[in-house]
Amino acid sequence: MRFPNAAKGLKKIFTAEILNLIGAILMVIMAGVLVGSLVAGKIGNTVSVSIMSGGLIGVGVLFIAAMVLGIIAFIMNLVGVINANHDESNFKSALIFLIISIIASVLAGVFTSNGMVSSLMRSLSTLMSLFVTIFVISGSIKLADQLNRGDVSTSGTNVLKMIIVVKVIELIVSLIVSFMGGMVASVVACILFLASVILNIIQYFMYLSFLNKAKKMLNE
Repeated sequence: MRFPNAAKGLKKIFTAEILNLIGAILMVIMAGVLVGSLVAGKIGNTVSVSIMSGGLIGVGVLFIAAMVLGIIAFIMNLVGVINANHDESNFKSALIFLIISIIASVLAGVFTSNGMVSSLMRSLSTLMSLFVTIFVISGSIKLADQLNRGDVSTSGTNVLKMIIVVKVIELIVSLIVSFMGGMVASVVACILFLASVILNIIQYFMYLSFLNKAKKMLNE
């Protein structure tokens, strides 16, 4: 094992992404349970009220579980990047952007009373998180190149290309919404938005697959 620190780091980063995925699934389930509970509450009979009460308790449990998973995932991701940065310089850049993302998230919470500042900080945090992903992938590609693993390197390059495609589509949607009006523009924006959502899901699973390949490569 030529890169033991990166091996430990990528294993933690991969696990963190799995926990994030589980947390996202729990949030989707939570939304479904919440809608069902509200519908049951509107019916108004004894049974439906009981269903609503149980549903709201379930929503609370799912929310807490998702938050706990998110916190654990965040810590594991941070530790993973710290571990990996000892073996490849791109992970050092990822660590810097991750720290900026943390600070921006904290400031977004602090300035909740100021909608503009809070929104700006959330956007900055999202952008920094994107850079973290890009540099994690770039660092892993460099390690793959040093180990002559073209398959892993190609997989990482494909993920980076997908990220660029998704971000370009999201930018186009933003420009259409901001500067164009009319029914045609709205329909085009809606179609592009749905396309970006689908591509985001594909991109995420491609990223997970790449991390899995990279961690296995480093553990050989």
